[in-house]
Amino acid sequence: MKKTLLAAALIVGFAGVAQAETSVTMYGILDTGYGYSNFKYSKDGISAKRTSSGLTSGIVNGNRWGVRGSEDLGDGLRAIFTLEAGFDINTGKSQQGDDAFFGRQAYVGLASDNWGTLTMGRQYNVATGMTYANNLSVSMGDMDKAFGSQGLGSRMDNSFKYVTPNFSGFTAGVAYGNPKTTITRVDGTSVGSSDRSNWLSTGLNYANGPLAVGASYDRASLGGGQENAITNWALSGSYDFEVVKLALAYGQDRHGKLGWGELGGDTGMNNGLATNAYFQDFKSNNYYVGLSAPVGTGTLAASWSRSDSNLDDADKLGDDAKAQNIYHLNYKYPLSKRTTVYAYGSYGTGIAYIDGLKGKEAGVGLNHKF
Repeated sequence: MKKTLLAAALIVGFAGVAQAETSVTMYGILDTGYGYSNFKYSKDGISAKRTSSGLTSGIVNGNRWGVRGSEDLGDGLRAIFTLEAGFDINTGKSQQGDDAFFGRQAYVGLASDNWGTLTMGRQYNVATGMTYANNLSVSMGDMDKAFGSQGLGSRMDNSFKYVTPNFSGFTAGVAYGNPKTTITRVDGTSVGSSDRSNWLSTGLNYANGPLAVGASYDRASLGGGQENAITNWALSGSYDFEVVKLALAYGQDRHGKLGWGELGGDTGMNNGLATNAYFQDFKSNNYYVGLSAPVGTGTLAASWSRSDSNLDDADKLGDDAKAQNIYHLNYKYPLSKRTTVYAYGSYGTGIAYIDGLKGKEAGVGLNHKF
């Protein structure tokens, strides 16, 4: 009997060690709701309108499922990996990365408490982890509708990424990738793709108590005979006053705006401003202000974002261009730690820098994390 108990204890002990050394976790987010949107163009006697309503996938968070793992290699060193797939919950279709199975993230690397983390594969640029103002707004009001996902939340193929350990609240990172980039000019004509493109992403942040600030810089050389690389930099910060949380950001784009597609989905009236909108001497200034406060057991958030550009120059869109301004309001009510219901609304003018193009949207939805 004693030998049996001893054997059982040893088996349990070894199982505990194995579990501590290697772990694999499955996770995901399910998000959908009913949404209404209306985009209307009216100028110089010309008018057009596009209205849509129905179930909308990924309003607050993009739908995803994934697995992440870690193996303890000793002396504080770990092998890590993440495989994450995005999908439309209303159709079941894959999203991101030209329908790649793990289009959201797919990387493997090493992590050390003393030396930092090195990862390789398809992963977010450094700005994604160095920005602290992009947590208040959703859908059309999201910060990336002004700044573009190039600087604030874009994925890099074929990339190496290194992030330092936390030094008294400071963290820095750098990433480099060689994605094959397709260039589309502002007039909608495709320049084609190039294997000579490269992308450098860097960032620095500081987080301590209620204060968080971050800075990021991205430089993407498109190759294909283009003279200037597209650059983006941003400064952002947030401060939690306990009753109210304030978020601010400012940044600039030069020579283009990578990762910036049609606002609110395909409006059908984007005037050729497609993803990777490109002008050799394009410039834009981007602004974001967000406020959030607890109301009842939920959180009410409001934001304003603006992006002005030089597209109103005579050699570009001229009088057809205008600065983009978007106003947003949302309320999130937690039913549990993992499940939230929400309502949102947005209104924008100068959508996609087009004079005469306005947009509005509203909806309600459900978000569940597992």
